[in-house]
Amino acid sequence: MSRTLLVLLSWLLFTLLVVVLGYPKVRTALDESGVLLLLQDQQSASGQASNLRTVQVAFADSPSSYQLFSTKGARLGGSAYHDTFEALLNGPSLEAIKLGAVSYIHPDTRLRGLTLSNRILYVDLSKEYLLSPDLKRAYSQIKKTALGFSRVKDVVVLVEGEKIN
Repeated sequence: MSRTLLVLLSWLLFTLLVVVLGYPKVRTALDESGVLLLLQDQQSASGQASNLRTVQVAFADSPSSYQLFSTKGARLGGSAYHDTFEALLNGPSLEAIKLGAVSYIHPDTRLRGLTLSNRILYVDLSKEYLLSPDLKRAYSQIKKTALGFSRVKDVVVLVEGEKIN
């Protein structure tokens, strides 16, 4: 009987040690993956009758500065990231235009996909993005929009799946 008790206590101690040492890494991995954010979005969507989401997108309000504008639109994707970039590519709303908002992203640009990995947001756009009148300012819009999320520390723009310089 005492041998069985000793084995059980050893197993419990080992399990506790694994949990205590492994929890920080598991928590960090969950935070960086964005899974918790996606679950929160799904829970809030199930609790609401509305299919609308308010997002923050960056548009130029002068030749050298950008401002985040709130836009309310239909939930298009599974995450706030997706809906935010769809709203950005749709261009400024009439209210934002009245406030001087301008988009440097070509209007025919489409979102092909996006992925958050290690706090870096990879945004895959259609080839029309390359037709933007000012690629540097278009990239700045994308970056300012992405950095509006607390879990994003940088952004990488892909065109048709290929990284651009």
